[in-house]
Parts: sequence; C-alpha cells; structure tokens
Amino acid sequence: MKKLLYVLSWVFAVLLAILFLLAGAGKLGGGATEMFAKWGYPSWFAIFIGVAEVAGAIGLLIPRLTRLAIIGLTILMIGAAYTHVAAGEGLDVLRPIIFGIFLWLVWFFRGSSTSAESEVEEPE
Repeated sequence: MKKLLYVLSWVFAVLLAILFLLAGAGKLGGGATEMFAKWGYPSWFAIFIGVAEVAGAIGLLIPRLTRLAIIGLTILMIGAAYTHVAAGEGLDVLRPIIFGIFLWLVWFFRGSSTSAESEVEEPE
C-alpha cells in the first residue's frame, strides 16, 4: 500500500508540476497582465506569481523541496481563490481549491519520511 501511495504521489506531483509550469509560463509571457489589472493588481504581480508558480513546479519534482513547494503553492492557491471570490467569478474558485487538494494529497501520500527508499519498502 505504501508503494502505491508513493507512486500516486509522484504521478500527482508530475501532473501538478506540468500544470503549474504552464500557468507560470503564461504569466511570464505577459498573457495574464490584463486579468491581473482587472482584479486590481499591478502588472509586475503577474510576473511575480509566474516566477513563483514555475519555482513551485520545479520544487515539486525535487524530493527535498517538495514540501516547501507545496506550502508555497498552497499560499498561491489561497490567494487565487480569494481573488476569484472577491471578483465574483463564481466557479473559477474551484480550480485553485482542487489544485490545493491535490498538492496536499502529494504531501500525505509521501508519508513522514523524505527518503524514497524507506517509503517504497514493504514489509515481507
């Protein structure tokens, strides 16, 4: 069972990393500055969020940084959820909530150990 959870944690981490990398790249490419302006944020904030999302995506794939990345990305998702609620965007709030849930599934599926070997071993 531990091995299955460990494998699932990697599947979720890789998928989330891809999604956050794409989202961050879109913001770094300048595609989100109009949205951020509509929400009342300065244009540089989209770049800041893009850098944070790309850094978080990379962190999800580095075992020693995964938990730090989860905490940072969770903070971003809380801010995104708040922004969508404050802007009256209804169901758009679900995306950051769902991403947050999957981030924390990665955390819990990895267990308390940070060593891949100890997490994969099953009792004989």
